[in-house]
Amino acid sequence: MPKAQIEPMSPTVTKVLDEFFDTLKEDNSINGEAVNSLEKLLRTGKVPKSEDIDTALSLPPTENKE
Repeated sequence: MPKAQIEPMSPTVTKVLDEFFDTLKEDNSINGEAVNSLEKLLRTGKVPKSEDIDTALSLPPTENKE
């Protein structure tokens, strides 16, 4: 995933985010779309509002196709 940034982040923050998201992506019990959405939000270089985090982690409802 490209690391789009509005504000430059320190190498330490970038390293922590890299390790954090690598760990989340390895966990099969966590939805990958939610992880990608959260990653995009946190890599902007700005402190997100709590409602932005909630939105990033909320996935659109899926239809149950049984």
